[in-house]
Amino acid sequence: MPERTHYLPDEGRALDPPLKEAWSVDTNGLIEFPPAVANGVAYLINKFGNGKAVRLSDHKVLWELKVHRNHGKPTFVTAPVYHRGRLFGAFLGGTVAAGDAETGKPIWKHVLHAHLESSPLAIGETLYLGTDTGKVVALRTSDGSIRWRFGSPGAIKASPSFHDGRLFVADYQGSLFALHAGSGKPAWRTNTTRVPPFGEGGFFSSPAIGFGRVYAARDDGTVFALDERTGKVDWSFATGGAVYGSPAVARVPGTPPSVYIGSENGTFYALDARTGKPRWRYRVGGPVPGTAVVIGHTAYTSSFQTMKTIGVDARTGKKTFEIGQAGYTPVVSDGRRLYLVGYFSLIALTPQGR
Repeated sequence: MPERTHYLPDEGRALDPPLKEAWSVDTNGLIEFPPAVANGVAYLINKFGNGKAVRLSDHKVLWELKVHRNHGKPTFVTAPVYHRGRLFGAFLGGTVAAGDAETGKPIWKHVLHAHLESSPLAIGETLYLGTDTGKVVALRTSDGSIRWRFGSPGAIKASPSFHDGRLFVADYQGSLFALHAGSGKPAWRTNTTRVPPFGEGGFFSSPAIGFGRVYAARDDGTVFALDERTGKVDWSFATGGAVYGSPAVARVPGTPPSVYIGSENGTFYALDARTGKPRWRYRVGGPVPGTAVVIGHTAYTSSFQTMKTIGVDARTGKKTFEIGQAGYTPVVSDGRRLYLVGYFSLIALTPQGR
């Protein structure tokens, strides 16, 4: 979703644990980013740039895409994006590409002459992403041509978010800013290193939008909530360890609006989204490198040190699920099943009541 809340409410889907494994698909390479899921198909891409279209009903591989390595080195990629029958992706070397989702055949590519770590976001007829040269770029989804560019002082490694006509972006020099999505003109910009609690961190974490605020965490471990309309810092919270993953933002029934985020200090936090006060803390047992996800009333996180993904009840902070696989963004869902994004594999998990 464009707000990047990483939240799927229950709405009668009954997706919470206990869960049982239904099937798995191995990609033979690290899956750093979750698949794009649309129309009963998961579109996976690993760090070598090799992709698979997997039918979720029976895990049949509908097509595969293989990218040649660069002198034996991996071709690092960002998250795939599905939009109106097309797949979009960005490669570390600077190429943005579009392909046909049904066949995997290429449609266009555009070379931006910059390293790309920011995953694209497709809204309407436009694809948005950031570059390490400090540019936010808007491309036409039809042919990859440039609509507009916006320059920021810092490299942009985080992915953009969108809400109500505005694009929200964070850079690696500690700034968060809002742009008018149609023109790229700034609505506001806040340099978090120049306002309390100051600090020197940059944003690898992508902003999440909810409850009238923009939430993101600097890599020095400080979580921020900024007013969505003005950019004023409403609150901040120091986790005590580096943060590289993005927050999940959710109002799970029985809880206040909350921000869920993990830290390299091994702690998974639920913060009150209105105040930044901790609701609960859970000790994971190892550093948390990735993004939190909330599905139903369960918050999921993962650690490569423990080699486990866990689910924690968002209401109580008690662990309700554990599996011996770890991933950066550990779980996604199509509303019927959960799909665990393991180190090499996509694993389908079915609620045991089904």
